[in-house]
Amino acid sequence: MKRKSLLILFVLSVAMFQVSAKNFAFGVKGGLTLSDLSFKGDFAENFTSKNRAGFFVGPMANVDLPLGFNVDAALMYALDKVQYSDKKGDVEDDRHIIEIPINLRWEISIAKVFGVYFAGGPDFAFNLNKGEAIENHIKQSLEAEGGNPLLLRNETKPLSMGIGLGAGIILFDHLNIGFNYIFPVDYTYKYVYGDTGIEFSSKSKRWQVSAAYIF
Repeated sequence: MKRKSLLILFVLSVAMFQVSAKNFAFGVKGGLTLSDLSFKGDFAENFTSKNRAGFFVGPMANVDLPLGFNVDAALMYALDKVQYSDKKGDVEDDRHIIEIPINLRWEISIAKVFGVYFAGGPDFAFNLNKGEAIENHIKQSLEAEGGNPLLLRNETKPLSMGIGLGAGIILFDHLNIGFNYIFPVDYTYKYVYGDTGIEFSSKSKRWQVSAAYIF
């Protein structure tokens, strides 16, 4: 009886693997990002932001689900270029990111030649740098106003999260061209001035145009 149970479990496992393998596909994804920043805190009124273009690229995976749904996830390197402006001038900042978007998609296609999809899900961004350019700029402003730049602490988290919403078209069942908007859930950069309660943070809103090829 034990052997029969093990045999049935083995057969079921093989069958599930075959189904999963059949519904599982890899691909590559890349595109352009347009980033804009919003500011909050005691220094917020001193800053404005201008849109700057960046890019992202990396491998992705897609898993088919019933009723036209599927899940796709990607592991990408992304470069977001942003610009801060205040009365002292402009500060360029390159934000290097490991980005992991995970989307639930619904799609419909005609004879696997042309289709459309709608997608949404969390977008995780691992910061590889911590906003040193804007940090140095704030320190210079503090020093010019008689403050102590050594009291400024960078409390930027290594992980920030957003929610992505998007749509696109599917060509020949392999090429996906889409547009995505990612609105931030938490801050991108955060700085605290000593124990005074003074702090400053920014959030990055991103628009993305992407192309993905699923093999």
